[in-house]
Amino acid sequence: MFLPRLGYCFAIIILHLFTPLVSYASDYVGISTPHFVFYFHSQDERLMRSLIDQAEGLRREVVEDLGIDFEERTKVYLAPSSRKFQEIQPKGKVPSWAVGVAYPSLNLIIIKSPRATTRGHMDLRKVFKHEFSHIALGRAFEGREKVPRWLDEGLAMYESREWDLSRVSTMTRAVLTDSLIPLSEITGSFPQEVDRAGLAYSESFYLISFLISRYGKESFHRFIKEYSGSKGLKEVLMGVYGIRLEELEKRWRNYLKLRFSWIPIVTSTTTLWFLVTIVFILGYLRRRKANRLKFEEWEREEQEE
Repeated sequence: MFLPRLGYCFAIIILHLFTPLVSYASDYVGISTPHFVFYFHSQDERLMRSLIDQAEGLRREVVEDLGIDFEERTKVYLAPSSRKFQEIQPKGKVPSWAVGVAYPSLNLIIIKSPRATTRGHMDLRKVFKHEFSHIALGRAFEGREKVPRWLDEGLAMYESREWDLSRVSTMTRAVLTDSLIPLSEITGSFPQEVDRAGLAYSESFYLISFLISRYGKESFHRFIKEYSGSKGLKEVLMGVYGIRLEELEKRWRNYLKLRFSWIPIVTSTTTLWFLVTIVFILGYLRRRKANRLKFEEWEREEQEE
């Protein structure tokens, strides 16, 4: 009795989760590639054609950085409106500011159409690559402990190259005020407060960037492979990088200090005025030398005459 009833309950749950997606897919265009099935409204076909042409290449970049691949096709839904975006979420509503959501256990990505976004320009290619990074990492860790949030979000940001001056400003402020968030506080979840959450995302990006640039991509591949296997984080760090978690955090913080401490010096008003003065003096000396050479030439011409 137990197994049949369990199987029946499981089927009901799956049907419940995918009912909105089934009805959604029946009304929209579907296009398959070797590793994806895309569903979208006809009005978004031009946008999606461009993404579909690049999708396999973007996927390849992610799995090459990760060092682990999987065979199943990933389903990608492009919701034509904010309302549809919320309606088809299999696990309930998501924050209103979200433009993409990944469900690694379902191998499913749902993205809001750029036509439906109201918060400036949306790069569909970056959103897709960000969400697929979550899928690829989640599939690698399937059946294992929960993926650390700094690893999950840091890798997604690293892959989608989500960076701008506001994040540089965030990191600079945190480094100079010694207010970086400890890794232990961004492992299970991120802060709820907006500014602190932004800092957590930025820190995560730079931690992944630090691991790859300092120790190399092959070591990162080994780190992911062993960590997603049967080993714990502390054991893997010692085995792959030869350092404890505390030492990793220390080295990473020093890396951040070296990277960001000089920015205020270069961008300060005093420095800018100093540079302007130097430029002015160099220009003055250059003009003075040119005038002296001109006068010497005139004197030679007069002597020749």
